[in-house]
Amino acid sequence: MRPQKLTTPQILQRCALQFKIHGYASTSMEMLAKACGLTKAAFYYHFPNKEALLLEVLQHTHQYLKKHLFQIELSGNTQIVMLFEQMHQRAVEFFSAEVCGCLIGIISLEAATISFEVYKKIQHIFQDWQTAFYQLFSQKLDTIQAQTLAKISVADYEGAILMYRFNQDCFYLEQVKQRILKQIAC
Repeated sequence: MRPQKLTTPQILQRCALQFKIHGYASTSMEMLAKACGLTKAAFYYHFPNKEALLLEVLQHTHQYLKKHLFQIELSGNTQIVMLFEQMHQRAVEFFSAEVCGCLIGIISLEAATISFEVYKKIQHIFQDWQTAFYQLFSQKLDTIQAQTLAKISVADYEGAILMYRFNQDCFYLEQVKQRILKQIAC
């Protein structure tokens, strides 16, 4: 029986999981091909090298985040607290359950060894997350406060995600949520 062909999103998810488990430097093209049920030669047909694959994985992840986490629908009747709580819940679901959760943070730890293109892609993802927070916070706070809280929020979430991943304890994510709620509930 021939192995079932995977779709491109399925290949990217399987590769994201390998990068998430092993990091960029320790993940080989052979490992990636095997995870997708492909020969190394067939895998190289789809992706010329590991960096090109990682960039595609990050692009796929970025598009998902833009659609499911970073997109904030502001309307006159929607309260900022409710919008933040929805955003927080989507973040917790993504970072605790999704295959790509934590991937960006893990790859970021290898900043000294990744290419400039990968570095810029990760930077762009973090910037979009910060912008989403800013859009939310600017509904209630002045520009400087909203920018500051947006920057701090991304850093707080990244730390909480790391601690969640290490300890399998949602305490850290809940504390980030409570600190932000105190800032915006006033």
